Amino acid sequence: MLCDYVRKGLLSWKAAVQLTRDVLFMNSNKLYRLGLEFTELSDEWSTGAGDGADGSRSDLDVLEYFLKGKPAPDLVRISWMDFTAMPRMRMIPFRRIMSILEQGNSPDIGITKACLGLLQNDVLIPGLAATGEYRLHPDFSSLHHGPVRGQISMYGEFREKDGSRIPLCPRTQLIRATEFAAERNLKILVGFEIEFVLLERLDTTKAPRRYETLNNDGHAWSVSRYFADPRVQKLLRDMVEELATAGIFVEQVHAESATGQFELVLPPLPPVEAVDTLLHARDTIAALANAAGLKLTLHPKPFAKTCGTAGHAHLSLAGVKNGTEPPTKVYAAFYAGILKHLRAINAFTLSSPASYERVADGCWAGGRWVSWGTQNRETALRKIEGSHWELKCLDGLANPYLALAAVFLAGAHGVAEGEVLTWGDCEVDPALLTDNDRAELGVTQMLPAGVEEALEALQGDDVMVGLLGDELVERYVAVKEAELEMLSTMKEEERRQWIMERY
Repeated sequence: MLCDYVRKGLLSWKAAVQLTRDVLFMNSNKLYRLGLEFTELSDEWSTGAGDGADGSRSDLDVLEYFLKGKPAPDLVRISWMDFTAMPRMRMIPFRRIMSILEQGNSPDIGITKACLGLLQNDVLIPGLAATGEYRLHPDFSSLHHGPVRGQISMYGEFREKDGSRIPLCPRTQLIRATEFAAERNLKILVGFEIEFVLLERLDTTKAPRRYETLNNDGHAWSVSRYFADPRVQKLLRDMVEELATAGIFVEQVHAESATGQFELVLPPLPPVEAVDTLLHARDTIAALANAAGLKLTLHPKPFAKTCGTAGHAHLSLAGVKNGTEPPTKVYAAFYAGILKHLRAINAFTLSSPASYERVADGCWAGGRWVSWGTQNRETALRKIEGSHWELKCLDGLANPYLALAAVFLAGAHGVAEGEVLTWGDCEVDPALLTDNDRAELGVTQMLPAGVEEALEALQGDDVMVGLLGDELVERYVAVKEAELEMLSTMKEEERRQWIMERY
């Protein structure tokens, strides 16, 4: 019954676990005066329950359980995201996947090593050759239905032929960062906000632009009148229902400030699962928008005179051993580590020239200063309550695997080093403070003004380079520099439309 409630979104998994603990353990412990202390099962046991000798389940077991009582799909997607944040994938017929698994083989597929050195137009960056091959290993724990009917999807990690990890794989970087945090007794949960803008498609033979805003019937933040539009009303309802079918239960839906701009709030999940879920949700809602004849874009500033579009991440911490929130000193050190290296982190979180069109003072976009504040939406980090903070300097053009990997590595390193939160709690827009006021709060640095400056900050931050690895940083910088050179050849409106086509 509890599992059914969780699947339907009527009860969070945390509440279900707590209820089970209270009913089956706490009551018995008290009733029979057992005097026992509650201990969590280790991950090895809690994720097992299969037929393997070690309690693990095979990929075939996972897939068959996932499809139990449901029709077989036609195609299986195996997806990844490259350094330009382009979502890419391969599709394999379902019968082929089943044949491979039933023979006891791995369904990993060969992908050229050039895939992690491509620009959005499939041009290879200078210095790389189209030689060599990685194996893309699907993670069956990331299975979801969709993003369109007749398909199921999962995300993969790139490995060498012998199965060893590679430092260039974005998803592997996030797994490694999560492990790095766990070694320091930190368990992290992430909840994403998906902000997006719905656009009308134009006949490109009659207009120089491909997209324009929806008709504006007084669209504004959290207003209800726009939901009276039958087309938008149906589309948003379909988005929520389709995501629920895929096991993704949206927590809130509301209108944002710009015309045709909306937000879906996703539930908190462990980091890798959270990013997998985010990417699947984006694919799903984009497909539904296309089917409705509209274009969905994540462009941070699709129109110069409207509010920008972000991709905020909510972070919260718990101790690995007991699951309780760590002491203030611990999470303060975590966020101090992030703030200390935030300029370098922005190379991943604000990764496009378009990102810096959104980041401005006085418009609830997190501002331009390295700062934090309790419930202050003009600071880069907004403290909500306890260890629950919001990262505001993040948008939909970032690769979220790499962005969160950088954030968590910096935060966990801050805990390991005992960093002190020398920045004061900023209660107003930092841009409105005097120089003396900023100095008293420790607000002395500005966020990078562009991608070039962010990449320089990354390369000049020896700690972040050491945490991420020379190879990853060198490749990422090379890709972004080549991307900047390509975009610099375009006029402003051409570049805006080009980005909207792809994101």
